[in-house]
Amino acid sequence: MRGDWERRGTTGTVTIVPDGDEPPMENAPLPPHQHHRSSPGASWRRWLPALLAGIVVLALATALAVSVLGGSGSDPSDVVKLDPNGTLPPGLPDSSDDPVGQRIGALQYTTFDGRTVDLATDGKPLLLNFWSSTCAPCVREMPALDQVWRANRDRVDVLGLDYVEAPELGQAMAARTDVQYPIARDAKGTLLRRFGGTGLPYTVLIGADGTVLAVHAGELDAAGFQRLIDTAAGR
Repeated sequence: MRGDWERRGTTGTVTIVPDGDEPPMENAPLPPHQHHRSSPGASWRRWLPALLAGIVVLALATALAVSVLGGSGSDPSDVVKLDPNGTLPPGLPDSSDDPVGQRIGALQYTTFDGRTVDLATDGKPLLLNFWSSTCAPCVREMPALDQVWRANRDRVDVLGLDYVEAPELGQAMAARTDVQYPIARDAKGTLLRRFGGTGLPYTVLIGADGTVLAVHAGELDAAGFQRLIDTAAGR
């Protein structure tokens, strides 16, 4: 049986009419589930992952910039860092010449007060030790060398040579380590190159006759210095 009747409910009013008649538009509201009105937080949740990713990228870029620039407005070239494994003197080419067995020839070094002195033995073997204030192993081994020199000063002479740096820096380091053996400067780096050195610290043992007996690249402890001295004595 078909006819006109109405059904009312909480969701609106629906009118059923006979075939062929169109109901008025105002009597057929859309049910609530057909309304496509978005909630206020839906858009925010959709963009949240992209926003978080952008924040992470910005933080990483800032951290990288700080590490490259040194974290301050100062010139990074003004920063001097100690190398825990030694240093390679700047602008020093590798040397393929082995100085052992060669005579030292006519060489000179510079004192901290600016005098030029001939490098020569004085009737005893001479132990040269090249160092720098920016070389951490040099700082560590100098007290050991001083200890061995005090115990063997009647058998060997020791000369510490500060490699190519401002005189006040070398003098300050000698004061910090409190060494008592003679120190001077290899102001232009010619002596280190002459003896085949390519890094610091570097130790050279010269016999009483001026012949190079041994060289050692790297840090030595007291026992290592003592073995070099014993080598000069033929033990």
